[in-house]
Amino acid sequence: MKKTLPISLALLWGAFAPAAFAEQGEWWEISSKTEMPDMPFSIPATTTRVCLAKATTHNPPQAMQDKTCKMTNISTSGNKTTWKMHCVRNGEVTNGSGEFTGTPDNYQGVTRLSGTTGGNPVNMTSTYRGKRVGPACDTSQLPQNIGGKK
Repeated sequence: MKKTLPISLALLWGAFAPAAFAEQGEWWEISSKTEMPDMPFSIPATTTRVCLAKATTHNPPQAMQDKTCKMTNISTSGNKTTWKMHCVRNGEVTNGSGEFTGTPDNYQGVTRLSGTTGGNPVNMTSTYRGKRVGPACDTSQLPQNIGGKK
């Protein structure tokens, strides 16, 4: 279970990682809450200010896909996108689904994951909201933690 939190946060933050360093982006404030019913403690909600590349701001499936995660059944209708995902990391399999709704100035979504970590079953639901809060920025700038629950 010790690996659960870092892996789940990596999956979540991977959705918002810039596609390339030093790319032009915009400042966004992202609030997220992760729930894991099998954990003996709750994970506090977080709010972070981050410079996101414009190309990844409204396309979580593209931003989350890498050599260990494959996105499938990606469907967009209006401002809503849904997807399924299958990840294999260090021999452990995680499956999930996500839903994302956004406008040019804000978004909200949910990602549900289930699998194993360290041989233990893991179920996780992450909800997130983002809003554009600032001018252009350089995506190589580090995220700024601006507090817990909002």
